[in-house]
Amino acid sequence: MSPSPTGTIEGTPEGGRVRFERTLAYPIEEVWAAITEPDRLGDWWPPMAAKLTVDLREGGRIVFEWPDVDFPTMEFTITRLQRPTLLEHTHTGPGSWMRWELEATDAGTLLIATYSVPDLDLAIGRGDVVGMHYSLDRLEPALAGSPVAWDNDAFGELVAAYDDAGADVTRG
Repeated sequence: MSPSPTGTIEGTPEGGRVRFERTLAYPIEEVWAAITEPDRLGDWWPPMAAKLTVDLREGGRIVFEWPDVDFPTMEFTITRLQRPTLLEHTHTGPGSWMRWELEATDAGTLLIATYSVPDLDLAIGRGDVVGMHYSLDRLEPALAGSPVAWDNDAFGELVAAYDDAGADVTRG
């Protein structure tokens, strides 16, 4: 594994994984709600206004629709669910998935988000990984009741950091 300021990037025979860890000063139930309830999810994950639906069960779907822009609907299928500690679902491309692991701690909740993709360079290049990182940066303010709007300048700074980290990615 290759630690970086952007998370932990690991090349695998199947492609690659990026793992993000966040220590959040909120109870596990609050963090779970923020990653599973459509209104709460909309406060921090999507970069623009979205209509979100979540059918919170194994086999259920998480759907992002974009009413104000011409952008394809994103649909994920929930593959594993253990309330309130584990949510796993497919992601945007064939063979990609996200895993959300939550652990209650004395300080609140440890969130580990793992993004697995068949082509790590492509996922970094098209902004998937950077977008997830930046969305996670927006999670804590959303939990505090003060959601932060998407900032393209901050996003651009992360793109540069990932470009720099890409050279350090190890291949499994």
